Amino acid sequence: MRITGVESITIEVPAAWPGGRDTWTVVVVRSNDGTVGIGRGGDVGIVSDVLAPLLVGEDPRMISMLWDRMYEAAWRFGGPGAPGMASIGAVDVALWDLYGKSCGEPLWRLLGGFRDTVPAYADGSGYADEEDQSADAIARLVKKHADLGFQAIKVHMYRAARPEDVVERVRSCRDLIGPDVRLMVDLHQAWDGKTAVDLARRLEPYSLYWIEEPVRHDDEPANMRMVQQATSAMVAGGEGQGTLYGIRRLLTEGALQLVQTDILIGGGYTGLLRIAALAEAFHVPIAPHGAQFPDFNSHLVAAVPNGLMVSTYPDCEPHEIWSKMYDPPFRVNDGQITLSDRPGLGHELDWGFIERHRASAG
Repeated sequence: MRITGVESITIEVPAAWPGGRDTWTVVVVRSNDGTVGIGRGGDVGIVSDVLAPLLVGEDPRMISMLWDRMYEAAWRFGGPGAPGMASIGAVDVALWDLYGKSCGEPLWRLLGGFRDTVPAYADGSGYADEEDQSADAIARLVKKHADLGFQAIKVHMYRAARPEDVVERVRSCRDLIGPDVRLMVDLHQAWDGKTAVDLARRLEPYSLYWIEEPVRHDDEPANMRMVQQATSAMVAGGEGQGTLYGIRRLLTEGALQLVQTDILIGGGYTGLLRIAALAEAFHVPIAPHGAQFPDFNSHLVAAVPNGLMVSTYPDCEPHEIWSKMYDPPFRVNDGQITLSDRPGLGHELDWGFIERHRASAG
């Protein structure tokens, strides 16, 4: 089996929020026996000009070798940054999808096969796109997501100018959904260490499941350790840290109780498997960042023993990336994702949808 082509297709689709638009890159890897692997994300130019020439003619099942080749090439000129790593990740997902299809095995089983059902949490509550950022409005949205069957919900603290705003939003959410639903907050690296510690203490009565990225990036490990001492919630982060070595630093310095490396920025399944194994050695679970990638993340979380939960937009049915890009469509039911026995990612591209929304090709 040999790779005969790597194609990058840019499509424009409705976003997960009302009236928004998303631009995505769909990556297609083809082999000489007709098997096609699909990924999503990355940069069209990097995929087509840098990575594709390294892959064509190679055996697509030699994924670790191909990953190292892409990684070395991307780092040779000063480092790939997020676009470079995300491009490697998108291609890696497509390679694994192709491999699974060639073997007749679903990725969750091929990657490790720890379980075939994973919990999903509702992400997106409190997004800055929503006009009403009042505590009551955010709490109503959280309650809506709980009523959809989600047992874990994350609130983004955009436009929270003061710690008091965060506390009021969390209090309103907890009052409305009760004590049994897991509630998490994403603070988006907003605070210095002392402010974050004080805030964590004030949030303690509301039984948060995790506090995500509470401190500024300048002295993150030390300040994350300080926050851990102030709360019973897990302190989570690392979503933008794409290398094994960056996560190693955060873990060895005691900064993380939950690893959230993005599935693409971490280099796809090959990169995330390595990071998950490293995290397991520190008794730390992994819940990859990316509410727009539950179709990818569910396979990884189902494959490894320290996989925790999968992030997803709770109103994803109208979001065409999931409802119309794939055949069959991707689904979240009652806050759970059930993995199928279909090979690879378990989906084929709906090429009619792709052509209707195609912006350009590389």
